[in-house]
Amino acid sequence: MAVKEEKKNRVLQAIYHEWKYENLILVVLALFALELGVLLLTGDLTISANAFLIGEYWKVFAWILVGLGVIALLLAVASFYRPSLAEIKHVTGLKRKEFLVNVITVFVFILVIAGLIFAYESVITLVEKAFK
Repeated sequence: MAVKEEKKNRVLQAIYHEWKYENLILVVLALFALELGVLLLTGDLTISANAFLIGEYWKVFAWILVGLGVIALLLAVASFYRPSLAEIKHVTGLKRKEFLVNVITVFVFILVIAGLIFAYESVITLVEKAFK
């Protein structure tokens, strides 16, 4: 009796193996820091001038939040793209003959589709004229 293999979600596998939970937490915190910094800079969120340590320097604080958020987001996402960059080194281009054959195939396909659309439109126009 054959054993049915359980399908695994590739996204969840990537999260569990490539992205550690720390990176996911870092992404969330980076997004919060970015959002808080942007809200402060746009004026949608304000800090009282007599707030401890950052009251007078709220713009500097907002820019530090934005900077830290961007850096944290780049660090967290870099671990996701690092394996992809290693695979790009193994990609090779097509030979000239193969490339030209593929280009010609695409152009012929485009011409055939354009011809079909033109033919369908002509038939529809004839049918419309017949019922007028």
